[in-house]
Amino acid sequence: MPTPQTPVPLDEYPIHQVPQSLAYVGTSDRNFYDRCYFNAHARSGELFLVTGLGVYPNLGVIDAYATVRMGARQWAVRFSDALGDDRMVQQVGGYRVEVVEPLHQVRLTCDGDEYGVGFDLTWTGSFPPVQEPMYARSSFTSVIFSSSSVSERRLATSSSPSAFASAIAVPYAAIS
Repeated sequence: MPTPQTPVPLDEYPIHQVPQSLAYVGTSDRNFYDRCYFNAHARSGELFLVTGLGVYPNLGVIDAYATVRMGARQWAVRFSDALGDDRMVQQVGGYRVEVVEPLHQVRLTCDGDEYGVGFDLTWTGSFPPVQEPMYARSSFTSVIFSSSSVSERRLATSSSPSAFASAIAVPYAAIS
């Protein structure tokens, strides 16, 4: 993590929300996180994917996961490491999220073939994203949890030759 006097590349842009480097979040809450979550299913219904990436800046951690269910079987892979200085790099181990076109197209790759969970999927928005209302839970006069989400329906396509990725991208694909 950079020192308070060391700017990061994002500091070059006029996007600050608080008077400090973008290397830091605007709260000292150790449980603050920023995450993305994706799920996909084959149109046949026999295959389901849940995957995501999380960044925990005040803990200095980045992690990701992918789990696949096909019939009665399930496979999972997890990645975790120390959070690097460049927050634009959304990668941990063999898992990567690449923003191809902000708020419209995202590419997810997972080098999890040896665990049955490898994929290379491109998600393209079917309609504009929607900012969901902020949620806040309080206890007496203190807010104990607050969150905000953006929802978007996207179509997943694949350039991967794996049966898993093909089944998600192509309706009624055969899985061997």
